[in-house]
Amino acid sequence: MLKKSLIIPALLAIMVASACKDKTGVMSLYDQLPDANFPCTNGLAADLYECNNVSLYAHLTPEELGGQQANDIWGWQDPLTQKEYALVGLNDGVSFVDITDPNNPVVVGKLAESNMKAKYKPMAQDDFPACTIGVGDSYAAKGLMMGSTWRDMKVYDNHIYVVSDGQIHGMQVFDLTKLRDYSGSFMNFEQDGLYEELGNAHNIAINQATGFAYVVGVTTAERCGSRSETGLHMIDLNDPANPQFAGCYFDADTEIPNSINVGTGYIHDTECIVYDGPDTEHAGEEVCFSSAEGAVVITDVSDKTNPATISVSGHEDMQYSHQGWLTEDRAYFLMNDELDEWNLGRETKTYVWDVKDLDNPTFAGYYTHNTPTIDHNLYIRNNFVFQTNYTSGIRILKTGDLSKAELKPAGFFDTQPESNEVEFEGTWSNYPYFESGVLIASDIYDGLFILKPEI
Repeated sequence: MLKKSLIIPALLAIMVASACKDKTGVMSLYDQLPDANFPCTNGLAADLYECNNVSLYAHLTPEELGGQQANDIWGWQDPLTQKEYALVGLNDGVSFVDITDPNNPVVVGKLAESNMKAKYKPMAQDDFPACTIGVGDSYAAKGLMMGSTWRDMKVYDNHIYVVSDGQIHGMQVFDLTKLRDYSGSFMNFEQDGLYEELGNAHNIAINQATGFAYVVGVTTAERCGSRSETGLHMIDLNDPANPQFAGCYFDADTEIPNSINVGTGYIHDTECIVYDGPDTEHAGEEVCFSSAEGAVVITDVSDKTNPATISVSGHEDMQYSHQGWLTEDRAYFLMNDELDEWNLGRETKTYVWDVKDLDNPTFAGYYTHNTPTIDHNLYIRNNFVFQTNYTSGIRILKTGDLSKAELKPAGFFDTQPESNEVEFEGTWSNYPYFESGVLIASDIYDGLFILKPEI
């Protein structure tokens, strides 16, 4: 017979574990998170930020990060120390922040942007057409004067790869394990390498399963990237410190008539995977799902020397296909349109595409938010959609019946509580993939937000 002293702790453990389960009885990742400095209480965090089911651990301004403006964001977990880092794009580099203790983040240092532009003659704003889409000349000019408003980064094999638009920059390579050398003083890092076969780029995606990078929005390059021919600039990262050109995907027929076209075949963002979805015809192929201005383009990139378009899909209301992400079962592609709220004066909409048949995707419908703001970037984890919508902050949605474009609000955190204007200001992006469940988001003028989802 068990002693009473053993039974009571065991019962308590069961009760605690039960309290951490959701309605389906599954333990929630987010229930394991520590308490936040600024809990979301009565709809506010830190007596300032409107919220629901999202609390605030900490906030760092762009100046505290080492810059003047923030842009894109990604994350890295050190496989040796298990420390988690926010990688925050700035107007003139990338800031590295240790968020292992999310209530007490530490700015470790900064990687300055490349000096590649010094090798080229000064280039006019018109040479970077994607940077003026929707934002107006004054906003773009401000970004160019301060370095660049546009920077994007992804991680492969403990290396970060950084591209930038609005300037000649190349693709920087930096070994993130150098962050282990931090001893209490801010560190100024130099790049370990620079891939120079492209100048500007708007975004980069990396397929972790194959070690290939897909750089998009390239309009200046030695090859595979110009105003007249652009698409996917493919790079082999299997020797992480020495990236090599692998191939080029360009298809002029991906353009949708009467849509905005920065360049022929232009792709704004992409997600590339080894396909393991419901369309068995394409099982095992390396496939990219691209947001390409007026279209969603699906491409077989298995053969880097001969990539092939699988399908091109558009919709009459689509103004600018900005970015999207696949559901975890690969059945649906959720997409942001960056200009429909601006051009059509309507509430925020998330496009839902049925991609169970890669050769014949169909439009399943919109999810309409209760805000008028512009949607920008979204990612999906554990059937939750983490969406950054400029002036309305980060919105978390639970996927429902996506054949009917059904999404259900699960939480939000508004980094710009004073505004819901239809402007290109506020949250830029987010990263929801830390093992801990901590959520990070970047705000253009207000920097880094470290958040606790309570969903």
